[in-house]
Amino acid sequence: MPRNSRQLTIDEIARIPFFNDLSDADLKILSEMLDLYYYDKNKYIFREGEVQDSLFFIMDGSVIVLKNAEDGHQEQLAQFNAPQVIGEMALISPGTRSASIMTITPVTVTRFGCASFEKIIKRKPELAINILRKAGNTVSTRLRKANQTYLKVIHEPKNDA
Repeated sequence: MPRNSRQLTIDEIARIPFFNDLSDADLKILSEMLDLYYYDKNKYIFREGEVQDSLFFIMDGSVIVLKNAEDGHQEQLAQFNAPQVIGEMALISPGTRSASIMTITPVTVTRFGCASFEKIIKRKPELAINILRKAGNTVSTRLRKANQTYLKVIHEPKNDA
């Protein structure tokens, strides 16, 4: 479980790269909806299969992305260091988490819940579109990188030894 949650200040939100181009008015709206959480090392922020109800911004520290393999063990897919967004699919597609996120250092994250995003859609649709576009760009960038990695893997020489 995370420790010591609190709301963020407008200045703290402005330092999150995902939000660094927003107006003060938009940052004020977000300040009512974002919370800061602290996780110790080797703790899960979320697990594969859980309902996706929020995205997170890594403010400090590092995490790894883990995927459950068919034989039951977990494979590390990636490592993310602050500043970085994780769990962005929650805003785009309802469902369950496709991977787990585990801390490898003490980590500070900002949580942005889907319920808060729904409020922004009603309160200020242009801000919601901006946020959704940024989440989509993050997904697109990561998919391109995954495709490049996949091509490298399938074209590696097979080791028949």
